[in-house]
Formats: sequence, C-alpha cells, structure tokens
Amino acid sequence: MKKYLTIQNIIILVLTASTAIVAINPKGIMPNRVQYLHRIDSIPYPIHDTVEMEVEVEVEVPVEVEVQVEKLVEVPVIQKVDTNEILKIYTAKTEHKDLLVLPNNQGTVAVTDEISQNKIVSRKIDAKVKQTTVRDTVYTPEPRRTTYYFGFDSKFDDPNYVRLLGLGFIIKDKRDRIYRLSGGVENTVGPDRISGTFTPYLGGGIYWKIGSKK
Repeated sequence: MKKYLTIQNIIILVLTASTAIVAINPKGIMPNRVQYLHRIDSIPYPIHDTVEMEVEVEVEVPVEVEVQVEKLVEVPVIQKVDTNEILKIYTAKTEHKDLLVLPNNQGTVAVTDEISQNKIVSRKIDAKVKQTTVRDTVYTPEPRRTTYYFGFDSKFDDPNYVRLLGLGFIIKDKRDRIYRLSGGVENTVGPDRISGTFTPYLGGGIYWKIGSKK
C-alpha cells in the first residue's frame, strides 16, 4: 500500500480530480470564463423613423440685365472738294532751310531746299568753313652716294711719348664699304730715352658693314 502513496501519484490524483471538477462543474461552483453578449442588431446606432422636413436652398438663377454700350457707327458725310485749291497747294513751292554746325568750331553749312510736288526742285548750299593748316613732317631717306673723309692720325705711348703722327684719307662707297689710306712718321726713342729717330710709314685698309643700330 505504501508503494502507491508516493508524492508523484498524489500529484497525479489531484490534477485528475481538478480536471474532472472543471469539466463537470457541479452546481456551477466553478467560474465561467466565457462571456455571452446579447445583441439585437449589428448597427451600434439607434433607429429612428424618417420625418420629412422643408429646408431652404439657395439656387443661382441667371437674370438678363440691360447694359448701355457705346458703339461707333460710321456715317458718310458728303463734303465738297475744291480741286483747284488742292492743285494749288500741290504745285506751290515751299522753302526749307537747315543749318549744319561742323565739329571743332570749323564753321557752318547752310542748306536751302525748294520743294514742289513732293520733291526737291533746287538746293542751295552756303558753306562758311574756316581754313585750317595741316602740318605733317615726312622723312625721306637720303640716296646712297660715295663720301670722302680726311683727317689726322696720332699715337701716344711710354716711353716714346709721341709714337706716331700722320694724315689719313677715307672713302665710303654706296654699298657702305670703307677704304682707308694713311701716311706719316713714326717716332722711336733710344735706350737713353732722350734721342730718337723718325721713320716714315704708309698704311691702308678696307672695312665691310656687318650691322647697324638705331
């Protein structure tokens, strides 16, 4: 008997008895967790009878209104035309004058036109222009020509003092080539630097132009 009175068997017996009581619910002693609601209709609003009522409604109705509008009406007017007077004005000669002022205070030009039949018949021009002097300098290149030069030659040094004295002659042709011819005496001082001798000489040369600079 003791082997059946274990804690495990007692817990099983209690759970089985509790389940039977909940299922049978004798005399309704167990609480009912299901709530029943009694509804007549699914619409949660009260139902009323329909009653007819008169309601004022504003309706726009177009109404024609007379408006005064100004309207231009062309009315032909018969007028007498004087053909002779029209021809007189058309063939008459009128004079039109215009004055043109020149810039820099150089003077004025008066133009007088005679107009007839919608065209210029004659024109008179009266110009009063001051005379102005225009000065301009024009440089013309000098034509090439052969030129001649004459001068003196000299040379100074130590210990000779005056080493060379002479005359020179130079010619420059049209192609800018220069020819030189010179002659004179050359002084040579002796070892005592007192006595000396003069030796005549003659020389020359030619030169070519290799460039120029302004």
